Amino acid sequence: MTNDANAEKLGYRLILGGADAFMRLIGPFLSRQEREGDFTYAFRVREAHANASGAAHGGMVMSFAEMAIANAVAANGGNASGALSWNAAFLAPANPGDLVECRPKLIRSTGEIIFAGGHCYVGESLVLSVKGLWPTLGSRSKSFVYPD
Repeated sequence: MTNDANAEKLGYRLILGGADAFMRLIGPFLSRQEREGDFTYAFRVREAHANASGAAHGGMVMSFAEMAIANAVAANGGNASGALSWNAAFLAPANPGDLVECRPKLIRSTGEIIFAGGHCYVGESLVLSVKGLWPTLGSRSKSFVYPD
């Protein structure tokens, strides 16, 4: 049980196990498998997630999006331990009580890089749009190290 009756009515279930200590600290996070096999992820914004303006802190929403996209990357042969680069655009606030949903999307994959992204919504309102580059398993090499 998620202790979130509204999210359960939407088919979400609590993500159990596998989360690192940071994700456990800022969660809980929820997931729902879609008909085509992909997953949608969600979290309920709490007061503890709010910034000085009262909206969800941008770092919180980005951390959630990173978790969601990392799961999709890992399910498709990528190294979910971290993005090589990340581009994000904040478009609207998420407020305490809001259910933020993210459906990751794999854009394309090469032998070494997975291009992935996602959009985070509160209802129909687009909150965050993100895209990133993720290494495939075993591809992290010196070519990915930024010079000092």
